[in-house]
Amino acid sequence: MNAPVSAPATVRRVAVIHRGAVLRNIASLGLEPGDPVDLRAGAYGHGAGRIADVLGVSGTRTAYVSTPHDADEVRRSGLDPVIAEPGDPRPDAAVGPALLGLTDRSLSPALRLAAEVLAVKTLAAGEGVSYGFSYRTTAATNLALVGIGYAHGAVRRATNRSPVLVGGVTGTISGAISMDQFSVDVHGADVEVGSDAVLFGDPARGEPHVLDWAGTTGIAAAAICARIAPTVERILA
Repeated sequence: MNAPVSAPATVRRVAVIHRGAVLRNIASLGLEPGDPVDLRAGAYGHGAGRIADVLGVSGTRTAYVSTPHDADEVRRSGLDPVIAEPGDPRPDAAVGPALLGLTDRSLSPALRLAAEVLAVKTLAAGEGVSYGFSYRTTAATNLALVGIGYAHGAVRRATNRSPVLVGGVTGTISGAISMDQFSVDVHGADVEVGSDAVLFGDPARGEPHVLDWAGTTGIAAAAICARIAPTVERILA
């Protein structure tokens, strides 16, 4: 199975940012009113303006950001933005990725990244998957094609390594990640086309943790989230 499947004109790719998770992390970290926060890299892919909206109720005032656009977004939420210059040590001393649950499993991961299942194919044992056939099936199985790829921020180092929840089954990305899709061997599970495949989210709901992806790829969780492309819809819930 080498050729990619043509995707429909509109493919659902959504990053849901959970307000409640951020508020729980504020409490767990003991963030005090007036404490500065690090919202660089667009709040590490979560959206500086969205996280600033949540922080506005906590009394936070100073937010370190990376761009003038993010400074404007943060200012609209009532925070005082500071554009961090290279080498400025102050943002590193502020609460940043931990606020989003990206540093420790005792915190609540704020972001759930999911994409649509485009197709499900049945493969025989020994069939190669995706470019280069770096993955071969060991038995007859079902393969779910998921409509998100490296162009949207799914890091290619996750190939044959990182977990994805599909149809109630946690499988591993199977074969090379292409520009706009990847495959998951779901080991015969019945998966519906159009359902969600969750790359990472809340382990309390049985979803992989972004720290699982950090462990399998060697890329920091904050960097994984920061790479999620603007073409992926963000929703603050």
